[in-house]
Amino acid sequence: MDQEQGVIVSRAARQMIDKGALTGMSSFAPELHAWTPKAADELYERFVMNFDESSDAFLVKLKRQISEGSDEAIVLAAELLFLNMLPLTSATIGAERKLEIVRTVLSWASQAVDIPEHLAAAASPGYMKGGVAFLNYRWAQLAFLIRLARLLIGLPHQEREAALRDPWRFRELAQDVLADYDGKFRAQAQLHVLLFLMFPDVFAPVSVAGNKKRIRDAFAGRLSEPTGDVDRDIFAIRQKFERESGQPINFYDERWRSQWEPPAPPRAQKGWLVRGANVRGDNAIDRWLAEGYCSVSWADIDEIPSGASRQVVRDAVEAALPDAKQGTKDSAVSQLWRFLSDFQPGDLVATVDGDAVYVGVITSDAYYDTAQGRPLARRRRVDWNREPLSRRSLPEEAQAKLKALTTVSDLTPVMAALATDAGIEEQLTPELVDQDETKDLVVPPLSQEFADKLLLPREWLQETTDLLSMKRQMIMYGPPGTGKTYLATRLGEALAGPDRTRLIQFHPSYGYEDFIEGFRPRLETGGTIGFDLVPGPLKNAVVVAEQEPDRPYVLVIDEINRANLAKVFGELYFLLEYRTQKITLQYSPTEPFSLPKNMFIIGTMNTVDRSVALVDAAMRRRFAFRALAPNRPPIDGLLRRWLHRERLPELPALLLDEVNRRLDDPDRAVGPSYLMTRNVATRRGLELIWTAEILPLLEDQLYGKVDDIEAEFGLPVLLSALGLDLS
Repeated sequence: MDQEQGVIVSRAARQMIDKGALTGMSSFAPELHAWTPKAADELYERFVMNFDESSDAFLVKLKRQISEGSDEAIVLAAELLFLNMLPLTSATIGAERKLEIVRTVLSWASQAVDIPEHLAAAASPGYMKGGVAFLNYRWAQLAFLIRLARLLIGLPHQEREAALRDPWRFRELAQDVLADYDGKFRAQAQLHVLLFLMFPDVFAPVSVAGNKKRIRDAFAGRLSEPTGDVDRDIFAIRQKFERESGQPINFYDERWRSQWEPPAPPRAQKGWLVRGANVRGDNAIDRWLAEGYCSVSWADIDEIPSGASRQVVRDAVEAALPDAKQGTKDSAVSQLWRFLSDFQPGDLVATVDGDAVYVGVITSDAYYDTAQGRPLARRRRVDWNREPLSRRSLPEEAQAKLKALTTVSDLTPVMAALATDAGIEEQLTPELVDQDETKDLVVPPLSQEFADKLLLPREWLQETTDLLSMKRQMIMYGPPGTGKTYLATRLGEALAGPDRTRLIQFHPSYGYEDFIEGFRPRLETGGTIGFDLVPGPLKNAVVVAEQEPDRPYVLVIDEINRANLAKVFGELYFLLEYRTQKITLQYSPTEPFSLPKNMFIIGTMNTVDRSVALVDAAMRRRFAFRALAPNRPPIDGLLRRWLHRERLPELPALLLDEVNRRLDDPDRAVGPSYLMTRNVATRRGLELIWTAEILPLLEDQLYGKVDDIEAEFGLPVLLSALGLDLS
């Protein structure tokens, strides 16, 4: 942790809170009374009491909840959100991204509001890398800050002043708010961070409660009078060390950190699900919790030593189950080996009993104890958290993983979220946090600069992004020349970056094997032909998307309607709707496959080729649709805006309007892209575009309906109709 940057951040946060709580005035909008009981109550009702349980991105949900509110409530939300993100380093969220998110919230206000320069400067680069709570549970942290601000603002002015000057009184108020909050484990990191921001000379810059306890315990011998209060004890330890050394103490400096931080486990920490609710008809979970262990059965198989190799486990299974089907034996080998040899002390484990989910830490190697019978003999000791989580309250990804039917299964991708909810975040290693698939997907807001470059309304572009974030897949449809492919690609690059945006094109011969995976011939030694299973662009895209689950990946499918969609997508129809589920693909029946939540698909479709009404109903249900038509927003007027920016005459826009007026068919209208070139500045360039691009397009669209395209839509005819002569 960067202590110097921590002081900068703390100073900015303190200034905002003091100004708001003591004067009621906003730090972002100096004339606005945003820190008032009325604004806080409104924000509390809109955000905290109107909890949005959907899996949409945080900003999408926040917009639904508060964007129709008063300016005071919106600005208060923006300032509290800024306080939440302010301490985070670029390893968690970059400074520009912080400012973009806050400015997006501020854009919902009816008046122009921005972040003052001195506060914006404090956002970079932050001083702490957020743990699981800061990565996953921004909504819980914001709810805590709203609750605390509401309580603070509601106090008499004298009590407010006292709380802002007395660190222990302030902590008492914050702890009371946290204790009454259902999401307390998800928000407690915010409490610790806020204490440091408000009183950096008293509270350590530590966001994890378990780390505070480790620091206190490591140096408890230096305390003359331990209080039992972790914060007070650390404060006393800091004071003593600083008096001795004559300089500030940072417990994250290597000299001190090595004395309190536990050594890294022998291999990366993992998370496991072990089922015990039905062990030969009995529910073993109450016994597990009471006696501190978990177990797997396979009672017909004799004792196998802890750490046994797969071959040793396989031999034992084969000897005990000689007549079992091979699939049954393979499953037993895999799960027994995991329990005996892949589990390690320090790994986390969960079990499920109806809606209750219990989480604990494995504390021993495997051992064999038949005192309670062979079905419970194969064991590992576990330090269980006896307070259950509600399965229904967990992230969708975690709920899906907990549905695994096998006795033992891997929960590593969601274990960090479970541990945080259970209040044992201190048991997590950074490696396990980094694998967390429940991280909030960060979909960046679109800037006004981006909208200006495209000459399209920012509101329409942001609404399109919000729809894509909610649905995960979208089709942009309209006649040729409306910029569908260009817009889809630029939008993908704005959301995910050029390296995480890929464009492919469908065509009538495109199939499942081209898109997902298929066998390709390979010439082997001796001239024989073999076959390799080769991933298609969809599977390759999934691999890239899964590497950074909190960043979007965009796959653009140009002319999506030209292929047989049911044939190309196959089993993906199911995954498009159920992103957290896993299926097996027809050529990979032993490998579960899913579409990650951070993978977005944008298809483009020409309505000249096929009406949206003719798209398969199952596909229509799974995609959001966005129309692009020359005579409707946002495309109407696009050519004029482009000509104005390029300082070119308005004539091409007049010609386009006249063509589309005569066509009188929005699905067959001519799009502006044909004329968005500097060649239209000359008569010769305009003639070439008209004869080589626009007239052939019209001839194809109006085949059998108009006898003489030139007589109806030729350039001289249109110029004459407009009363113009360029000869």
